[in-house]
Order: sequence, then structure tokens, then C-alpha cells
Amino acid sequence: METFYRMMRKKHNVLMLGDAPLGNQWNFDHDNRLKYKGQVPIPDAKVFSKNINDVLDEIKNAKITTIGTIDAEKFVWPTSRTECLEQLDYFCSHLLKHFGDYEDASHTDEKFLFHSRLSFAMNTKMLSPQEVVNTVVNYYYQNETQITISQVEGFVRQILGWREYVRGIYWKEMPNYASMNSLQNHTKLPDFYWTGKTKMNCMQKAISQSLNDAYAHHIQRLMVIGNFSLLTQMHPDEVDSWYLGVYIDAIEWVELPNTRGMSQYADGGILATKPYVSSGSYINKMSNYCASCHYAVNDKFGEKACPFNTLYWNFLDEKKEYLAKNQRMGMMMNMLKKMNPEELYKIKVKANEIIENLDSY
Repeated sequence: METFYRMMRKKHNVLMLGDAPLGNQWNFDHDNRLKYKGQVPIPDAKVFSKNINDVLDEIKNAKITTIGTIDAEKFVWPTSRTECLEQLDYFCSHLLKHFGDYEDASHTDEKFLFHSRLSFAMNTKMLSPQEVVNTVVNYYYQNETQITISQVEGFVRQILGWREYVRGIYWKEMPNYASMNSLQNHTKLPDFYWTGKTKMNCMQKAISQSLNDAYAHHIQRLMVIGNFSLLTQMHPDEVDSWYLGVYIDAIEWVELPNTRGMSQYADGGILATKPYVSSGSYINKMSNYCASCHYAVNDKFGEKACPFNTLYWNFLDEKKEYLAKNQRMGMMMNMLKKMNPEELYKIKVKANEIIENLDSY
């Protein structure tokens, strides 16, 4: 993706000075990893007042079972081009200044943080990705004394880089891509994916938010829900169907590669260079979820051990033959080899207990 991203920057002359990237650096990802601790206030989400009673009556009369909540007075999704442009302007003037800093953060009380919430507008083609990128970059040029390059580059990378890369993967690899299961995972999706009833605080927050608002930002989707799904070795078909059904912006061409490729590594590395899995330490580093969790983030196999810790090492052991030649996994695989056999045994026993009783956790 990095090679593709640089090519797109050059091709469309975005954040460039001749043939060189603005700021003499292509990627400011290392500056986009701050944990949100209330350092700066987060503006209220932009809302749109709508009369949706006729639509709700139509759904009710059709006896369609629904999930989530809706507030016509505080509807947070733009549903017309005019509203989409207003949302884009709101992002630039209120959120862009701190977007890059906290784009990978999660917080129990802040579901939107500084995210633009423009994916629905772009995926339904009410806004073009090019006009979004151009608008954000132009706003940056007009306000360079107030906005750092790492904020705007982090945003541009998500659209000009990642979104377009995912689109290319979809059209290049389909239809076979939709049935790939390279890691041979077969665990069934647990019931709590449809209720949010789990003692894992990070999963409870991320899933409940997804069900209620049809929204979670990319780290919640990838490193919380997706991470847990992969560590418990859920069948990618079930995970894919859940993501496609739950999220408001989940048009298949953009959802499927992100879920089956990036999140579940079911494509064996076509899209990403390694499985995106982690223990509880990453979630603790990037959020405040662990502080109020039933489980202990630093415990591996005790009674209240964080399930992510146990599942992480079990996953590496279960897939060690498949991952043996993956250079990006080399350090962790070496740590696995050095692990005390008795400790690994305890971890695997606990992990299998979790996988067999997911709705108890």
C-alpha cells in the first residue's frame, strides 16, 4: 500500500513539492498514535434535524426487525449532497486540527473523537473522494499556521492511499476473494456480537456502539472487534457478513477487503503483510477501555486474565507453521519459541476454554 500511496500522491499532485513529498516525509503514521486523555476538547458531533416518521412507519408496517437507535432531532449522518458538504466543511473547520494525533485512539466516552464520518457520504457517492481530499488539502494550505502536516497527511492517506488501494484489490481479486479462508478458521460468531453483552469492556463498547449507531472507527473495527474475531479463529464468512450488515458505510467493495483481508488475514497476505493481531497491551496503550474492565490487562492466564492475552499466544502457536516465514512476525514467533512450555500449556488450555464458551466472557 505504501508504494501505491506514493504513486497516487505523485499522480494527483497531492501534498507535493515537485517530486518530493511536502514536509520531506511521505508518511507521518508515527505521529498519529496519541492516546486520548482529554488533552483537547472534542467538538460536538454535527447533527442534522430530519423528519423521518414516514420512513419509520414504513419499516414498522413491513414488520422488519431492526437494531440500533435513531433520533430525528440529532441525526448524525448526512443524507443529501448539501448536508455532505456541510459535514465536510465541519470536519475541516472543527476536527482536522487534531485528527491525525488521535486517529488511532479509542475512548469510552467519545465514540467519534476527531473522525470525519464522511465514509458514508463517499461510499454512497454523494461526495467524490477527490473533492474530499482536495477540500481538506486546500483548507490545510489556507491554515498552515494552525494545522500540522501530520494531521492532514494522516487523513489523505486513509482516502487517496488506503481506500483506493482496497478498491483495486476488490476488483482485481473478485470473485474468488469472497470465499478465501487461508488460515482455515471455523469458529462460529458468538451471540454477544448481536447484543454487546460481554464482560470485555473494549468489546462491549465497540460492539454496542456498532449496533446502536451503525458506526465504529477503523481501530475499533480492526484492533478490537476484528482482532478478537481473528484470535478466536472465527470463520471469515461469518465475520464478513456481520461487518457488511452492521455498518452504515459497508458497501461490499470497500467492506469485504477490509474485513476478509486486513482484519481476518483470510486472503493469506494479498492485501496486508501480516495478521493484525495483538494482546491486550495494544488496546490498553491506545484507549482507556482496560482501566474499567472486568479483566486484568497484564494477566496472561489467571482467573481474570484479559482474554486477548491468552488468545494472542494461542493464535501464534496454532498458526506457527503458517506464520513461520512471515518476516514481520519473526520477533513474536521467536518469543513464542522461548516461552516456558508449562506456561504455554496453561495459556492454550485457557484459550480453548474461552473459544468454546465465548458468550461466557
